[in-house]
Amino acid sequence: MRFANGWCGTRDPYDENMHLFGSYPRLSGRRQMARFARAVTALCFILLPSAGSSATESTAEPALVYAPLPLENPSLTQARNQPLADLLAQLLQRPLEMRLYPDHAALLDAITGGAVDLTELGPLPFLLARESMPHLQALATFREADGRTDYRCVLVAPVDGLRALFQVAGREQPLTLALTRRESTCGPTASFWLLAEHGIIPAAVQATYQGGHDEVALAVLRESFMLGGAKETLALNFHGLGLRVLAASEPVPGFVLAANTERLGVETFNLLQAALLALPEDQLALLQNGRHGFAAFERRLFERIEAMRAFAADWLDQVAP
Repeated sequence: MRFANGWCGTRDPYDENMHLFGSYPRLSGRRQMARFARAVTALCFILLPSAGSSATESTAEPALVYAPLPLENPSLTQARNQPLADLLAQLLQRPLEMRLYPDHAALLDAITGGAVDLTELGPLPFLLARESMPHLQALATFREADGRTDYRCVLVAPVDGLRALFQVAGREQPLTLALTRRESTCGPTASFWLLAEHGIIPAAVQATYQGGHDEVALAVLRESFMLGGAKETLALNFHGLGLRVLAASEPVPGFVLAANTERLGVETFNLLQAALLALPEDQLALLQNGRHGFAAFERRLFERIEAMRAFAADWLDQVAP
């Protein structure tokens, strides 16, 4: 069996005349290409059917399931992730189905139930999934648009509302807070942590889940809530409409692409990881989710998330659905 574009054909994958790879006049690009070619060659070696197997046997493998994080409406999520799903299918030489879930909770249930093989997760959902699914391992971290592998959570207010969190002290009106979802990193976990850093006890806050980050921003702009918790880059999209950032967390780990090593196998997992980390620029340009590249996963960066989660645990049940 061959990739549709011939990656596992008889030609050398480092042949610079191939349209897939083009020419790389810069030395750094050629080194990147060499790493990618070695990973693809190794994947081809272990995934091609053995001489004694038939074509029917080699194509009879069940489809793998890739489930992206439900951040947008389903049609946008599908369009944003289809190029990445296609790339994963090509690298793995396996049919791959993209399956959409309505929210974080449904996605986590599917992962821990063994219905998902590859997935995109934020840092908190990744920790939650790992507790019930130890075979779930991070392939790589998605880079942000600025190339970083971390991001910040923020508390926002309408531009004509609160100007600083210290203004909350002594107010008779209870503080209202719009949140994304319980399992979202920038939901109650980061938001309660930020409130406490500014001397505000989460128990005194009337918090309500709104759904996505856009829904939080819009609810705050309508002044249905005094504050909202969201990812910084998404909140800044609404700055021109009158949304003000009042507080920002320390950087938290970026989103991860994770896989069930029990389904993929450790050797295939490692080689797929190497290929993703060495993707050349022309391949990244074909992606939407993942177009800024991938970086090696760093477990130590999750200590901050674990501290935030432990702190927020006592107040999670007070949030209205």
